[in-house]
Amino acid sequence: MRYINNIKGQIDSGRGRLADIKRPPAYIEEASTDRTERAQMLLITALALAVILVTVALLLNAAIFTENVATRDTTADGHEAIELRGEVVQGIGELIERENRQGLDESEIVDNVESGINATGNMTDRERARGGTIATLSYIDSETGELLRYNDNGDSRLFSDAAAENTWTLIDNLGSARAFTVGIEPNELNESTAASSGDVFGIRFSNTSEDDVTLHIYDDEDEEGNLTVARAQDGETPNRLCRIEHGGSSVDIDITGDRLTTDGAIVDCYRGLWPDYEPDSIEFVNIDEEEGTASVTVDEGSGWPTEVTNTDAVYSATVDISYQTTDLSFETTARIAPGEP
Repeated sequence: MRYINNIKGQIDSGRGRLADIKRPPAYIEEASTDRTERAQMLLITALALAVILVTVALLLNAAIFTENVATRDTTADGHEAIELRGEVVQGIGELIERENRQGLDESEIVDNVESGINATGNMTDRERARGGTIATLSYIDSETGELLRYNDNGDSRLFSDAAAENTWTLIDNLGSARAFTVGIEPNELNESTAASSGDVFGIRFSNTSEDDVTLHIYDDEDEEGNLTVARAQDGETPNRLCRIEHGGSSVDIDITGDRLTTDGAIVDCYRGLWPDYEPDSIEFVNIDEEEGTASVTVDEGSGWPTEVTNTDAVYSATVDISYQTTDLSFETTARIAPGEP
């Protein structure tokens, strides 16, 4: 019995030694823990670096794309869009003036202008489509008014026919005006100089809250054969703006367009003929033997004397213009009132 117990004791002692052999020493356990932590740290660092590299790549691609778009050459497309707008404005302006001269009723003129704009839009679309461009022109609305003309069946007329006195009012209660042109037969003008032109034939613009502005029109005493226009504000010495050699031919003074024309010659007056404010009335002053014509388009509400022929007119038209290519998208609303100052 004692022998058996000794054997059991030896077996238990062997098991304990085996357990001790299987269990690693404390320094080995500590080393294993350190390796695990370092491995986790390396994994986290690698993931962080991967995220950073991906982010940098995305930012770099975005920067390259942005620079490519920003430096893309759209100069040609932009020029063509501006050119299209200019062509449309000029064409519709000519359409409005042509229809106004027909002497039709207001509704007929408005319908003709709208139809003409729509037809122009169709032609513009087809023409630009050939070059791979989408261009549209759409009619929005029109503002109506009156076309006023003073002449003798289209020919020059004495301004004194309209007034027995020295002054004749062409328009009063004026709202807006455009395309104001006065034709003058220069051989009937008085000779003068800018300094002494206060008593010669002229056009006066009046406003109750502003000083009157007068355009003095005369044959230049110092430069014979030159029609001259000088401008004066109340209390100021007249200032010569422009002159044109006429050779005896009639001269058109485009007051809202600031230029003189005769026999194909053109002289710019550089935006000095129309006053700096909106006038309430337009008058002819110092009327003597001067002869000529007058034409102006006004909005509704203005008043004029019986000597003036008036017909319905379109004062302005508003359209939408768009222009699209692969590199440019352009759209604008244009109000077209030809000859508006």
